[in-house]
Order: sequence, then structure tokens, then C-alpha cells
Amino acid sequence: MNYLKKIKSIETQVFAGIQYSNFDQGVFSEVQNNYNDTEFGLTQIRDQKFKVGVFLGRIDIEKKFKNEMIFEVGGLYSSANSKSDFDIFDYETNQNILSHYDFKEQNLAGYSQLSGKINKIDFTVGLRVENTNANGRYKTDVTPLIEKNYTDFFPKAEFTFPIDSTKSISLNYSKSISRPNYSSLSQGTTYINPYFVYARNINLDPTISNEISSVFQYNDKSLKLSFYQNTNPVYSSFTYDKEQNILTFKDENFDRESGFSADFTLPFSYEFWTMTNSLVFILEKIEDDSALFLSSKPYLYYYSSNEFKLPKGYTLSVSCWGLTKQHIGAFEKNERFVIDMALSKTFFKNWNCTLSFNNVFNNNVIEEQFVVNNVNSQARYLIDSHEISIAIKYSFGKMKDTEFKGKNINDSDRIR
Repeated sequence: MNYLKKIKSIETQVFAGIQYSNFDQGVFSEVQNNYNDTEFGLTQIRDQKFKVGVFLGRIDIEKKFKNEMIFEVGGLYSSANSKSDFDIFDYETNQNILSHYDFKEQNLAGYSQLSGKINKIDFTVGLRVENTNANGRYKTDVTPLIEKNYTDFFPKAEFTFPIDSTKSISLNYSKSISRPNYSSLSQGTTYINPYFVYARNINLDPTISNEISSVFQYNDKSLKLSFYQNTNPVYSSFTYDKEQNILTFKDENFDRESGFSADFTLPFSYEFWTMTNSLVFILEKIEDDSALFLSSKPYLYYYSSNEFKLPKGYTLSVSCWGLTKQHIGAFEKNERFVIDMALSKTFFKNWNCTLSFNNVFNNNVIEEQFVVNNVNSQARYLIDSHEISIAIKYSFGKMKDTEFKGKNINDSDRIR
């Protein structure tokens, strides 16, 4: 539920919103194993349940002054409660494993921002203060397994300096936080085979990012240089239990990550053809004390979006993106190239039909190599993004201009 009110007499806009979300998942499986091509035998019965409920509340106040300065202030509160139940009966040992884990997290944030123009220089400066209180406990334990209470400050600043009517330079700095989704903080596992298990990680910490960048803009063309440093980045990792002879694959916090990129954006237009190209040179380094540092070399990312206006109201869209081979410290990944296409036509003025074909050449293999915790991994992942779709849209009329900014309250990225 969102509410937006504009008070014209004092040039102030007030926004308030609340949201409740619930995610409930149950996984029941009967595991059968076949050794040496003999016959399948029932090994385990696994019953796992995960449930999370999240409440969010937010309020923003925006004040516009006569000198075109805009001051914003606001606050946000979130409260999440999750339950993770783990029930496994092992036929080989005739044992029943029961585990119940509860996790609670509360976030309280306050933020303010001032934006405007001074002597032709556009600027935005802001600060966010956030307190987090997290508690995780197995029902059979007396003391909590997870008990965290910390406060972080997240400043940001943006300045744009015009050179002339066609050129400008901007400088930006920001510090941000990225939290794992709630199901990643559960105790759920997936049985792959008797020696290999995929698991969640209840000990994941959020990732703190610091980024500084500069953009040179010339008409519609731009060059962006950026450098970032991440603390506690999340990547997949292996651990091996010698006693149980089980390899566990799960997400873990690595020590650090840093990177530099140069991003060229080059639009192009000629008669019926409109093109936007982006070429990014990237040098990244991911490090962890438990990982073997392989190498760190620059790689290239390329993206091109092309639109062709054809006769009789047809529009052909062709987009492609690609990556060269990546050497990013702890990981090595293969090169990739993907092409998407779409054909659309507007008829009877208000009707539009679009035929889309994603990943035309079905390039769906990702190769990854790393050494973590003395485990050498050479993996191939199959990504199913080969899709054909038809969309039909009817427009009832033109949208009227609104004096309100589009605001909402949403934290759906973590609720899964």
C-alpha cells in the first residue's frame, strides 16, 4: 500500500508505504541410488520446508526550494522472520535427522539527500545510516548461532561540470550494501549423489561496495571510468569432509574483490537503422585466503542493440552481447556470445504484436575453473535461455502526464 501527497503551498511531497510479503516453500524427495549398474535402492527420505515473512515500512519527504534546490529525507524499517525445517531419514544408518532453524532480521535506516545546481554545476550529495540486528538460532541450542548488531554509513556524491553545450564531465562516489536473499540464509540442502551435496549458508554476510567513477559526455556518446572495491563478496565454493567423504558446494563470503572498467557508449543512427553500442574493458581481481590465485587479466564485454524500421510498419530488433575469456583471480570463465531477435508490427493503430527469439544460436554453456579449500573444480553449467515468445498488446490511449514521481516500496529481491 502506497500513499503520495503533494502539498503545493509549500512545494513539498510526502510519500508513505507499507508492504508485507510471504514466501513458503516445501521440498519433499525420495532418494534412490544405483551403485555399479545394479539396481536402485531407497537411500533417504528428505522433507525440507522454508518460510519467510517480511514487513516493510517507509516514509519520504521531499522539499523543493525557490532556487531549484531539492532536499529529501526519509526512513525505512524492515522486519523479517524465517523458519527452516530440515527432516531426513537415512535408510543406510536407520537414523532420523531433525533440525529446526529460526532467523530474524531487523533493519532501521534513515537517509537524506540534497540536489541542485550551483554556478552551472549539478550536484547530488546524500547520506544513509543503517542499523542491522540479526539473530539465528537452532531450537535445540541455548545460545544463538548468529547474533549481530551493527551500524553502517553509506555516503554518496555526484557532481557534473559542463564544458560547453555539447560536453560535460561528472564525478561520482558511492558506498552501498548488498544483502543475500533470505532463502540463502536457510539450512536447506539438495542431494546430488552420495558424495556431492549443494547447500545454503546461514553464515553469509552482506557485501559492502565502494565505487568511484567519472563520465565524459559528448552529445550522446560517453566514456565512463570506474573503480570499485567490495568487502565480503559472495561466490560459490567447495568444502570436502574426509570423514564422511562428502563434497559440499555452497555460496561463501570471499575476502575481497576489486575492479577497474572503461565503458564506451557509442550510439549510431542512419535512416531506418538505430544502433547503440557499449564496449567495456574490465580488469577484476577476486581474492580469498582459501583460494588459489590463478591470474588476473583484462577482458572485454560488448553489447549492441540494433533497431530497423521496415516497410509496412514492421520493426526488427537485433541485440547481441559477448564476453571474452575471463581471468579474475580466484576464477577463470569461458568466453560467451549471445544474439536475441524480435520482430514487431503495429496495426489498427492500437494493436501491437511482437515475435521474440532469445539466444538464437543456443549458446548456453558456462565453464568455470577455480581451486578453493584444496578442491580443484572444473565445472560446466547449462543455462536454458533458448526461448520463442509471442506478445500482443492493446493500447487504450495515451498516458497523461503526472506531477508525481513514481515511488513504491519493494524488497522482492531478497524474498525468494
